Amino acid sequence: MQRGFHELISRAYPNLRMLRGITYTENDITKCLKHSQQGLFGNDANTLAESEQELLAFIHSNNRSGMRSTLKNLLEKFERKPYGWHYAAVLCTLANLCARGKVEVRTDGNLLEEDELERALRNTHGYSNVVLEPQVEFTASQVRAIKEFFEDFFDAPPRASEAKALGNETSTALKELTHQLNPLAAQAPQYPFLNALIPALEKLKELTGKPYTWHLTELTRQKDTLLNMKESVIDPIRKFMSGPQKTIFDDARKFVQTQEPNFAYIEGDETAQVVASLTDSECFKGNRMQQVKTQVETLQRKVTAQIEAEIAKAKETVAALKGRLCGMAEFSALNDDQQEQVTCPFNEFNTTIERQKLIAVIRDTLRRFEESDYQRLLSQMTSWAQPAPTPKSESESRETATPDEGTKPTPPAKPEPRIEYVPSRSVKVSFDKAWLADETDVEHYLESMREALLVEIRKGKRIQI
Repeated sequence: MQRGFHELISRAYPNLRMLRGITYTENDITKCLKHSQQGLFGNDANTLAESEQELLAFIHSNNRSGMRSTLKNLLEKFERKPYGWHYAAVLCTLANLCARGKVEVRTDGNLLEEDELERALRNTHGYSNVVLEPQVEFTASQVRAIKEFFEDFFDAPPRASEAKALGNETSTALKELTHQLNPLAAQAPQYPFLNALIPALEKLKELTGKPYTWHLTELTRQKDTLLNMKESVIDPIRKFMSGPQKTIFDDARKFVQTQEPNFAYIEGDETAQVVASLTDSECFKGNRMQQVKTQVETLQRKVTAQIEAEIAKAKETVAALKGRLCGMAEFSALNDDQQEQVTCPFNEFNTTIERQKLIAVIRDTLRRFEESDYQRLLSQMTSWAQPAPTPKSESESRETATPDEGTKPTPPAKPEPRIEYVPSRSVKVSFDKAWLADETDVEHYLESMREALLVEIRKGKRIQI
């Protein structure tokens, strides 16, 4: 009885044997679709199972006749005689064809892949809108060309070998490269040379929006342009930003930012060279950063030496002022405490000036000490050194007093006027020439200076020299 039943089925559905007794379920759809990502299948139709060949022939036949193949009429075809395939078997066979790159599935003209494709195969209500088309066949040379491009451009062989999977992998790799370069381009405000990535990114964005078929047929036509972009911009920049060159750039930029005020006092062309290198739009190429490192080291030595020289000069100048002050008779007239108060600012100046790193600040600090602090110390010393007025005795007061003065209080003694000190450089000398050319000019200039100095002295001022 059972044997007769099987015989009846075999006669009614002779093509059922194409399934080779394999039982398919809906859950097998996912497994079948994953084959494309594993690169297990070639692009040769001879590798297809008989059931796959049969289904593919039906789609090709409809395509040649100008008829549209849908998932609905595919199921209607293979669920009836002479096939009698279970709907899950039809769906899994179709999934295998999609995985092998033999069939494309579209909805509303949009190619379905991966999760979208799986959902379409499982959605029984939308089968009439799911269109099946034979996938474009690609030559071995096209497949080989994109493989070679992939390896050259991404420095690694592709995982896929089948045409469709290879095209999709290339598209994905281009998209990933774009995502890697975007954060670098965003740092252009700190690294201006990264603006060189903008044209490259625009080009990559154009490519990532293309279908896989375009990558197999058209991408390799742009091979030379893309490889040149990679070799001249993308690779050098990525190497620069991930290696020691970036550190050199950062150190040089920091040095320029902190030491730029000192550059005006430094001789040589290293300053201009370093600044030019840091602003060069192609500074990421070649060994330019090594040159910058050498230039910065030379410039650093010059700046350090100039700062040390300025500090030494300032301390020497202040030491001369202190020696001149301590050698004056007024200083000798002071007590120990007063002498310490007068000399303490000199020591404080030396401590302050040793911490300075800017040449302009060193010079300005010295100028303010000479023109302000030193004058104040001279005035203070002179005031302390003046003898206090001797108070009159009671008898002297009575002798000099008039009869009417007996009841009037004696007015307080007027304080001695504070002596003003002016630096000699602030004394304006009237002279009608910009330089001295001969003995006569010297005599006239000295006479003018003498008159200018005497004017200040007649005002009760003292000239600081």
